[in-house]
Amino acid sequence: MNQSDIIAPILSYDDINKRAEDFLREHKRNEILPVDIEAIAEFDLGLNIFPFPNLQETFDVEGFISGDLNVIYVDEFIYYQRPTRYRFTLAHEIGHYVFHSDLIALFHPQSVADWSKFILAVDEETYGWLEWQAYSFAAAILVPRVSLKQNFHNELKLLQPKIDIIRSKGLSVESSQDYIVNAIAAKLIGIYDVSNDVLNKRISKELEKGYLSLE
Repeated sequence: MNQSDIIAPILSYDDINKRAEDFLREHKRNEILPVDIEAIAEFDLGLNIFPFPNLQETFDVEGFISGDLNVIYVDEFIYYQRPTRYRFTLAHEIGHYVFHSDLIALFHPQSVADWSKFILAVDEETYGWLEWQAYSFAAAILVPRVSLKQNFHNELKLLQPKIDIIRSKGLSVESSQDYIVNAIAAKLIGIYDVSNDVLNKRISKELEKGYLSLE
């Protein structure tokens, strides 16, 4: 396979979020939180999930999907010891399954070594787009926009007294956005069963795009 064969699909942030919303609705997983990503992988998509010893240490990847699109391999330590990272890794690989199946079928990697060759074969910009698309899908599917808007709004109201103190000292809400986002993310991680980092980035991106507001 030549670099010219490896072309990332053109997808905007909104395209990815729309596909995530449709995906959850299609699989009837849009009403219960946290999203049961393991059940989606195994029962809805028919994928097997296998722990892979020392995957991250040896190959610097947390997970990968087989070339026949039947198995998701996850680093064994993450599989057993880091539940939120495990959930996100599954969602990330499902993102590749949803958006990049044609490319995976074209390359058809048979092993993690083949995946390493693929990563070396693709140019850095294209690889970055592929990973960004899978990451964005994972965040959107585990932290659905509809519920996030409601939960964020509720927590923002509870945080309002502290925000008023910030304003009384002459600071704008925008200047204290990091504090507000971190405080709300810490309250919501139990609902979504994701890491604070994932939720923090998800909230920040939704604020940037105008889907959430600090007012």
